Amino acid sequence: MSHLAGLQADFQAYLLGNAQDGPFKSCIADDAKVGVVRRLGIYHEAYRLRLIEALSTAYPKLHVILGDDLFDSTARSYIDAHPSSYGNMRWYGDAMCAYLAEQLPDHPITAELADFEWTLSLAFDAPDTPVLQIQDLASIPPEDWSDLSFQFQPSLHLLQLRWNTVAAWKALEAKDVPPAFEQKVLAETWLIWRRELNPRFRSLDAMEKSALSLAISGASFGDICTNLSSQLGDDEPAEEESAIKAAQYLASWLEDGMITRLQA
Repeated sequence: MSHLAGLQADFQAYLLGNAQDGPFKSCIADDAKVGVVRRLGIYHEAYRLRLIEALSTAYPKLHVILGDDLFDSTARSYIDAHPSSYGNMRWYGDAMCAYLAEQLPDHPITAELADFEWTLSLAFDAPDTPVLQIQDLASIPPEDWSDLSFQFQPSLHLLQLRWNTVAAWKALEAKDVPPAFEQKVLAETWLIWRRELNPRFRSLDAMEKSALSLAISGASFGDICTNLSSQLGDDEPAEEESAIKAAQYLASWLEDGMITRLQA
């Protein structure tokens, strides 16, 4: 390792807090005006402030819920537990949901809020892909529909939330007072994706969640119809209703710009 590379490595170790009493101090000018401890402390703190700023940018609603003081202390402890390994600051903070679940177990909505905000940002940053329109299905012969499967755009995510997290997020987005935090009897599934330049989200009922999960996994249209039929019943009217419902779901997914390819 060259002398310069060694200095850079020692400086990085100091900034990360791994070598506060290491040899790097001896390389820094120490004078009466700005001593070495204060001089290095400026860089040490500036690095953390930059990471805290990145976390606040990634989790603006979480910042509001926690308040400045608790967010600052939580961010600092997160930085100590998860030193940045990214060249792009955008991706720093990816473990915040799991970290909050462990560190703030008495406030589980904070972990869900972090998960929701991070997933919105993933949807926003997902690669652009051409999407199909409903008229693109017009040329498919009726006999091919049963074996048809679908490929979805990379911005799409399914998120399970047990609290009124989205209601709180919406209130904060509108700069209103969020509702009292409430845990739902059953977890609610939320669909998050990007349409054009904007992240979108909506809740899914149990049947659409089942159908969409199957479609994402590569199941055919026929398999989706069979699954819906088993939920509706085994008689002939249920089979007809399941085909209609599957077609309605497919039309809404196409209208919302979720599907990129059809596969026979």
